[in-house]
Amino acid sequence: MSAESAIEAVMRPATLRDEAPRAALALGLVGSLGEELLAALVGSPRYRLVHVQVRQPMASAARKFRPWVAGTSIIAVDDAFVCLSDAALPPPEHSPLVPYAAAQIAAAAELARDAGARRLVVVAPLAALLQMNAAMQIVSSEQELALVDMHFETLLIVRPTRDDTAAGTGSWLQRTVGAMGRAVLEIMLPAQVQALQPKTAAAAILTALDRTSPGVSVLGARQLAALVAESQPAASPRLSQRIKPR
Repeated sequence: MSAESAIEAVMRPATLRDEAPRAALALGLVGSLGEELLAALVGSPRYRLVHVQVRQPMASAARKFRPWVAGTSIIAVDDAFVCLSDAALPPPEHSPLVPYAAAQIAAAAELARDAGARRLVVVAPLAALLQMNAAMQIVSSEQELALVDMHFETLLIVRPTRDDTAAGTGSWLQRTVGAMGRAVLEIMLPAQVQALQPKTAAAAILTALDRTSPGVSVLGARQLAALVAESQPAASPRLSQRIKPR
């Protein structure tokens, strides 16, 4: 799918309106974006249950939040969401959730397929500079091509810009250099490819799935920004830059 046709796809009015709420499977929803996406799934009227993969059995006080240890029970879902983490970063400490790196995407998809998922959403954040590469707007990696071969009814790959500002680790010098680099990128890069707020990106991902037709679709930062401008205008990157406090 070209960038232009992807923008047209997400700008169309929603066509998917299931009468009955669906069941979802959440895999690897760690980090700021993953946490917001999980919260959006649990809070969405689209879903009656959200099965969340955890490392070990745990209780849940939320009716819709269903912790699930792979292999311990059989679940049935309609949609599955996989959020990929940077393999170079250490896994979140004390998190009960299971993280997934890009190399593990096929294993996550197999869990989704075994649970009966017909629609698979893969959230694969990219650095802002990589968003400028047109090759990132198509299915290209060996791991993603394997997903295509699994023949999900709908495969949606979303590539939001990775929010590197959330990383507060490293020495004082590393943090200072990183902050300077991010300031330069904000000046040089178009607003459409800069990182969205995690909550904004999570809402846009759910809206994109509602508006995605069966088949394989890839949405990059520009397409997400276009969708946000239409569905969440107050959170649009361009508007946010204009009203940024001095």
